[in-house]
Amino acid sequence: MMQPGDQWVMDEPGYGRSPRVCADGEGRPWVVWISWTKKGECVRACRLEANGTWAPSFACSPVEPMVTGVAVAPWGRGVIVSWIDGGDGEINGLKIREIDNSGKCGPVRLVVSARRSPSDLAMASAPGKYIMAWTVSAPAGRNLEGFSGPDPCASTISKTISQGPGTHVNPAVAVVDDEGWVAWQSIISGESRIIAGRLDGPKVEVSRLVEGSSTGGIAAMPHIIGSARGGLWVAWQSDLDPEEGPGLVRWIQVAHLDRDDRLRFPAASMTGISRNGRGEDQGFESPQLTVGPDGRLVVIGRGSQSLHRQDLGSSGWSERLRIGNEGWECRGSRYDTCVARDGIFVAGRETEGIVVRLISHGDSSHVGAPELGALCDVSTRSRGLSKIETIDRCTVGGHRVLFGDIHQHTMMSDGTGTPQETYLRARYRYGDDICAVADHESFLGKRTPPGEWSRLNKIADEAYEPGAFVTLHAFEWTGAMHPGPGHKVGYLPPRGGPVFSRDDRATEDTAGLMEACRRVGTLMFPHHVGWTGADMQAHDPSVQTCWEIVSCHGAYERPGVGPIGTRGDDKEGQFVAHALDAGLRFGFVGGSDGHGLNWHHGVCRMKDSHRSGLTAVLAQEATRDAVFKALKDRRCYATSGAKIGLWFEIAGMPMGEEIPVTESVSFTVTVQATCDINELSLVTNLGREIPLEAGTCFVEARGTLPVPPEGRWAYYYVRVIQEDGHVAWSSPIWLDAPGSSGSGLPAA
Repeated sequence: MMQPGDQWVMDEPGYGRSPRVCADGEGRPWVVWISWTKKGECVRACRLEANGTWAPSFACSPVEPMVTGVAVAPWGRGVIVSWIDGGDGEINGLKIREIDNSGKCGPVRLVVSARRSPSDLAMASAPGKYIMAWTVSAPAGRNLEGFSGPDPCASTISKTISQGPGTHVNPAVAVVDDEGWVAWQSIISGESRIIAGRLDGPKVEVSRLVEGSSTGGIAAMPHIIGSARGGLWVAWQSDLDPEEGPGLVRWIQVAHLDRDDRLRFPAASMTGISRNGRGEDQGFESPQLTVGPDGRLVVIGRGSQSLHRQDLGSSGWSERLRIGNEGWECRGSRYDTCVARDGIFVAGRETEGIVVRLISHGDSSHVGAPELGALCDVSTRSRGLSKIETIDRCTVGGHRVLFGDIHQHTMMSDGTGTPQETYLRARYRYGDDICAVADHESFLGKRTPPGEWSRLNKIADEAYEPGAFVTLHAFEWTGAMHPGPGHKVGYLPPRGGPVFSRDDRATEDTAGLMEACRRVGTLMFPHHVGWTGADMQAHDPSVQTCWEIVSCHGAYERPGVGPIGTRGDDKEGQFVAHALDAGLRFGFVGGSDGHGLNWHHGVCRMKDSHRSGLTAVLAQEATRDAVFKALKDRRCYATSGAKIGLWFEIAGMPMGEEIPVTESVSFTVTVQATCDINELSLVTNLGREIPLEAGTCFVEARGTLPVPPEGRWAYYYVRVIQEDGHVAWSSPIWLDAPGSSGSGLPAA
């Protein structure tokens, strides 16, 4: 007999992700997921038998080049499965089919063609009632569509659900009191809020603004379910602390919406909220709701690394408890839950694969329906994210500078939050010009199949605002630590391209990776090299045009150079300066490598780990073409998080250049700092420094540099150290004496 605590790893012939669960009419759980093999992607399904064993999984969709979403709901004598596949714009798209309890599959029906780019699929059902919602491309964002009716396989005309322009994503649906309900995340002009509405009738009735962001928070990832009291439970995640304002760590919030559109919150405050934690497992996000037989609300969500549960009953909130294993378990998107005959089933992608757990309905200390508090004031509309006042359109020496964090992780790998949240935070909270989500393509049991890669790129495309805000297509290739190839972030050219994996034989090492990148034009930047190494012997200056010098892990310029240290465990000879002294040529970038964690679980030198490294790009326009070209040409520099304006030229040539010289040459350094400058210097071979006059926020320094001895070369870069400890490093400029051509000996 099955007992709470039982868990299973699904029978999976390839790589499985995005599991969804439901209980059929017999109370038996089904799990469906997206499966990736060398042939392509498809949807697989499996049912738990009465004897407590799972039947062999089977494919319930054709194999296509990619599948980007899947959902399941009980229906008739089995379930109905929906999915979104890609390929041909006319025959692929959003599809549904019935599957009976014997595994027999009904005909496939195409609901929305791939031409409209459907995604974010959600569906739910009750006897005689079905509801489905999804998003489609719109001229300026995404629209939410759906339908509700008595038969999902009948000819049903979908309707537009979202109200007005903007990006409407992450729908959740439920059938409550025989009515179809939908909630979603609405993003308009930097405002991210949760909206709930009825889907029945000739039009959508938007019932209530559930959560706004009037002081700069981001509300995301809603989930809804019917309440034992009648009406609707709504949960979402928010990074807004009521006292301290917006931050990194997200926490689940819960509200109740009744049939009279009264919005109430639990009378008891959630216990155990810790938005200032420093450990590896932070936050409580991506909520899933179930209601126990006794009326209690069960909230299941993930922290940054582990899955958790917290119950709300008549006596208030229980303690938050971990489900499953501790640490580094959550891989990929949200978990899914359902109530079945034997208890609550929870499915998610973990390091072992698709894992399904059975947990109890709960103990006897938090029984009964929760008490509700006062009516929420819904008259105050949110004003959008509060943009930090920084240097707007920074120009130094007549040259425009674009700033951004081009190395961040989300819940799609081992980080937190959604990609949409990352772009929102960068664009509106930090006021950045550039942003890149660079989730791990393969790490601790997580892979990036074609459907997921396609969806990540589409989210980046939807956030791209030419002329104002540039998003890049990026991923992290995660090799073994030194003496292995280390970790590198790949940046695709504006036309896009494939993701390269360490798990593929052709790109399992640096040499193969460099060859693949040259073929399609991808740039690949090593990072935290003093910790994980960079495989200097395989360096290709046409691919590794830049190296990341600073992040939440510290600054890896040269051992012992302050004021920013490293995370420890330094690898001898693996710092940026060691590579430059060995003759390698590359520019500098900075990136947070942030995972949405305070202090990056104790590693980072600052609480907001996403402000621990920035790339500054010298480009006259904010477009993907201009930014990518600047990174390729090394027209960029790094800062430790402050938006420090910096220009460096030698003989009239900007940073990143290689200059043949036969006589001494002049240089110019211009700095527009964010506070007074403590130290300003030119750094050259073997760490020698040429001090320049500093002291104020604005400095312009000039001088001359000697020609290197014949057959030799010298590099120079600028280091700026502010009074507040922030640092900027220009990309180097190389001087080549006659006979050097970049391959001779360094200057003595």
